[in-house]
Amino acid sequence: MNRSLSVFMAFPATITSIIWIVLFFFNHNKYKNILNTPAVKKYMLHDILFIGFGIMKLMNINVKGEKFTLKRSRIAEIYGIKYSEYYTYMIAGAQITYTATLLPAVLILAAVTENMAVGMLGIMMSGLMLIYMDFEIKKKVNQKHEEILSQLPAMISRLTLLVNAGMVLRDAWNKIAQSSDTTLCREMRQTSLEIQNGVSETEAFNAFADRCQTKEIRKFISSLSQNVKKGNSEMAESLKLIASEQWDEKKNSVKIKGESVNQKLLFPMLMIFVAIIIMIIVPIFVNII
Repeated sequence: MNRSLSVFMAFPATITSIIWIVLFFFNHNKYKNILNTPAVKKYMLHDILFIGFGIMKLMNINVKGEKFTLKRSRIAEIYGIKYSEYYTYMIAGAQITYTATLLPAVLILAAVTENMAVGMLGIMMSGLMLIYMDFEIKKKVNQKHEEILSQLPAMISRLTLLVNAGMVLRDAWNKIAQSSDTTLCREMRQTSLEIQNGVSETEAFNAFADRCQTKEIRKFISSLSQNVKKGNSEMAESLKLIASEQWDEKKNSVKIKGESVNQKLLFPMLMIFVAIIIMIIVPIFVNII
């Protein structure tokens, strides 16, 4: 039975290995303009990412299409809109490369060890590689949102004090932006730079809201833009009210975050459970057959 299982597993292992080798030789001299960029070096197996790029070209996968809208949007929050398509292409290529490389490797291991459980677990892990990096991107975006929201109340309070003291909004904004290297301050510095380069305050503030992508920031920017149009007459009072609301929301957020800790542990526990079930059930199933 083990011999038959080895032969059975050897067939897909051979096919996927041949496909990988063909992709390697047909693409190893291509995409050098992408692979030589510094940004590529932070990815695992960056020297063979052309495997994924080759598959993308073969399957006509276009990262500019609607299917990648959500991914581009999330990546834009991390790397900026200017580089969103580049990193979307890079990450998609990495995902496909990891899957295409891991799959034949685990199938060969399953054939050699004559263990169906190894093959099933490897196939599952290969599939998970397609969603793992998307999960990491989402995690980074959520982390950025959390950092911004935790810093927002203090920023608005400080902005309120400076404006109330008679400082012009542009100068008050820039002063806070230069005061620290937090996530929120870095985004504020980008806004200050845009204003210095001739972009109107309203457009720069809206771009700031687009980069941060939180309803709290959008509400704050909406109020700020309205007061800019009114001539700053009610800005201090408006900012004071928003600051008070944000402090209240931060308190509620801390409570909710504490309650959600247990839920975050559910996914890794579920994956471990599935892996254990596969390792137990598959050998039993094979022996019965």
